[in-house]
Amino acid sequence: MTVLVPMAVLTVVLAACGSSEPDSSGASALAGANGGSGVAGEWGESYPLPDCTGQDPATCSYDGFDPLVDGFSFANWGDTGKLDATGLIALFGESEVCATLKNGGCVLYPAAQEWADQINEAMAGGHCEGMAVMAARLFRGDDDLQDLDPAAESTFDLLFADPDVASAIDTWWATQMLAPVQEAYMAFHEYQPSEIAAELAAGLQRGDGYTMGIYSPAGAHAITPFAVTQEGDQIAISVYDNNFPGTVQRIMIDPAAEQWSYAMGSTNPDEPTGGWEGGIGTIELTPMLSRALPSVAPFDDSPAKGVARGKAATTHVLLTSPDPQAQTSVLLTIDGQTYDTANRAVPLPEGVIVRSTLGAVLSGKGTSIAVDGSKVKSFSAKPRTTGGASASTPFTMSADAVGAPRSTVHAVTATGESAGQFTVDEQGNLTIDSEGWTDAEVNVANGLNSADFPLEENLEMAISTDDEGVADVEFVDEDGNVIGEFAVDDETENGMVMDSTVEFDAQTGDFDVTEEAAEPEDVDEDALAWLADMSADEGSEDSTEPSDGSMDVGDSTDGDGAGSEESNDAGSGDADDPGTDSEEESGSDPVEDPQGDSGADSEGDSGADSEADPGAEADE
Repeated sequence: MTVLVPMAVLTVVLAACGSSEPDSSGASALAGANGGSGVAGEWGESYPLPDCTGQDPATCSYDGFDPLVDGFSFANWGDTGKLDATGLIALFGESEVCATLKNGGCVLYPAAQEWADQINEAMAGGHCEGMAVMAARLFRGDDDLQDLDPAAESTFDLLFADPDVASAIDTWWATQMLAPVQEAYMAFHEYQPSEIAAELAAGLQRGDGYTMGIYSPAGAHAITPFAVTQEGDQIAISVYDNNFPGTVQRIMIDPAAEQWSYAMGSTNPDEPTGGWEGGIGTIELTPMLSRALPSVAPFDDSPAKGVARGKAATTHVLLTSPDPQAQTSVLLTIDGQTYDTANRAVPLPEGVIVRSTLGAVLSGKGTSIAVDGSKVKSFSAKPRTTGGASASTPFTMSADAVGAPRSTVHAVTATGESAGQFTVDEQGNLTIDSEGWTDAEVNVANGLNSADFPLEENLEMAISTDDEGVADVEFVDEDGNVIGEFAVDDETENGMVMDSTVEFDAQTGDFDVTEEAAEPEDVDEDALAWLADMSADEGSEDSTEPSDGSMDVGDSTDGDGAGSEESNDAGSGDADDPGTDSEEESGSDPVEDPQGDSGADSEGDSGADSEADPGAEADE
């Protein structure tokens, strides 16, 4: 086999994608794109599909995926997500997210509502992770295509305008925020690019499924890999890139230099970057097995068994922005040393996982941090936004820990500058310093109560939880004096979910409280019914032992799964015919797919509906 053209000089041919919805004639526009050499379609040039007939599997591994059949006909898009109660139930289970069920509706726990709002905000940067996951699931047979659209004969037939399709993509996008997925991709974080290729080749031979993350200073992007071939002294990974529907793209790996390059890599199909490249830590795999559902909710504020409130092992910090132009990073301080999470050359201390809303490099639109309290006793996290559309950037920053309330800040900060911070002490107590922020508001979601506190710039807020489940909120002045205290109980007198706004007067020390009962969200019972028939991610255990970097897949077929142990036992998959849809069965709980219209959008949502331009900026 020969390389079509060097990836470093591959010309990107793009058509405008600014219409309000994708071109329904995408199939005809791209017809033949995969059959010839360098054919330019509506979305760009395409390599041919690999042909491994009679080839040594050590140098040619292909699972049969065809982007013109098994990929989506529409491109990745940037817009506020629509993750709602139906999707949350699918992700975590009804009891974890619904405080009450009323007339077929779900009254969400405040922490679940706040988490969904922030996840939807993060999707403003793009939906690539959800598209990469969903395409792989449909190809593998993990999800039934007919459940989404009985008239569809392939994934390429699914319509962007179908709310079930867009909502399913949103739900699977959200799985990247779950601990099992984060731990699974981190198992590959220190692999050399050639080791990534070798593991992928072995997994394709076993019938395993993966998504792939690639990172550069320009952004972070998720794609679906489906073949590994030897191209002279280079290794080619064929991928479905959801920024370029219907085309075969290639990541080229130089095993001698342990560098990869991708000429088509772009966080916005309208503005190609001219090529991405990188080495170790900037390319990774996430096994599909790690996405088994339902999962443990990161916002669960009930105390873990045998663990006192406020003493959770892991604290999750999430930083996002509703500005689709903004990128985020965090200055993380541990034991007096500050780590710039935007700098991949800086190793992080043991017990810390830092990632963008897609993967391990913080050049994306959102930043996720998990800190293991058994290894890191205390830390502070200072948010920073760059690349925004204006001199100031709105952001959302939250802290979650089992047994503690979810604390969320909405504020505005100067673009390019770090300001304010979260500090978590050895007891798990959170202090919020608002210095440098404007229009700051803190939400404390504790059990049935949601309380919004406007926070002046010259004040700090300290949040702790007692053994009775009460969140104690203290306002602290510049001299360190506590000038106001407010208690947020995890229960309410009427047993209903209550949303409150609590205004604090720093001059008098008084609180002005207004509250109202939360309204139920509609739950799509039809969607949940067919979700009950869908199995969780299954397949053979994914190997996490790196191979020797050669293309010999025989050395990589054994090993433990890349995902963490989960409560859902996933059965081994049938790898006899990796090029066909799987007929695997799983004994785990049902998986998800939400309905399109959401009642969970925060007030900061853009208000865009499902007819948003799929060709808008998209890089997640």
